[in-house]
Amino acid sequence: MRSLLLFLLFLPLSVMAQETEEETAEFTSDLFGGPVLAPDVMPKGRLQWEPYAFYQHDKMFDEDYHTWSPFSFVLRYGISSTTELRFQAAWLHTNDEGENYHGIGDLAFGFKTKLFEGWKAVPAISLLGNVYIPGGENYSFLPDNFGGQLGLLFANELTSWCSLNYSGGLIWDDTPRPTVTWGAFFDIALNDRLTLSLEESNYYYGADEDEQVQPWACVTLSYQLKPRIELGICTDISLRHHNRFFDVMVGVAWQLTKK
Repeated sequence: MRSLLLFLLFLPLSVMAQETEEETAEFTSDLFGGPVLAPDVMPKGRLQWEPYAFYQHDKMFDEDYHTWSPFSFVLRYGISSTTELRFQAAWLHTNDEGENYHGIGDLAFGFKTKLFEGWKAVPAISLLGNVYIPGGENYSFLPDNFGGQLGLLFANELTSWCSLNYSGGLIWDDTPRPTVTWGAFFDIALNDRLTLSLEESNYYYGADEDEQVQPWACVTLSYQLKPRIELGICTDISLRHHNRFFDVMVGVAWQLTKK
């Protein structure tokens, strides 16, 4: 409920923010999600669907999980030139040492709102908010209680072919204290269509002294197939347990409507 109240508190910032009409806008994508996102928002009236699939093998904590999702997605819709609404969900399968589980997970709705466009060395700034929807004893992949996420997203254009994006935030879930996240990534344009993203992100849990901070690296390669369609492939690397974790994700960001 605390996360829900924070969501309702910050959403009116979209009305207060100055709107600038954009007849044309560059393509933007949050494909594969993660704690670090670019501050770009969907233009007003545009709907974008970002489905992806992934496979994950996790042996980090004396367990042996195989998890795959044939269908995960984020749906983004621009309600103004400064704010988008978001909805996300995933269908998950997990094999835990012979036991199989499947069901809906990562179910959330939220918003991203642009607070500042950026100027010279001053970064572009956006606010991200999500409310995570609980399930119950019959939903293995959903939390027992409402949870939430709040984050500040920043971006600096370093050159015509490279940008720096960075963020910090909090995630409330079924733990006594929130998880703190922070990280950054470089977007490097290899040519007009191909982009390489190199990310480092961190989760601070604060519970287990030996595992309080979990650092991660992420490598993403994206290809602009059409002006409104982007393909991507991504892998995460645990910097603490690099030989005990593997995943791969493939997906597409598809802008379904245009202005």
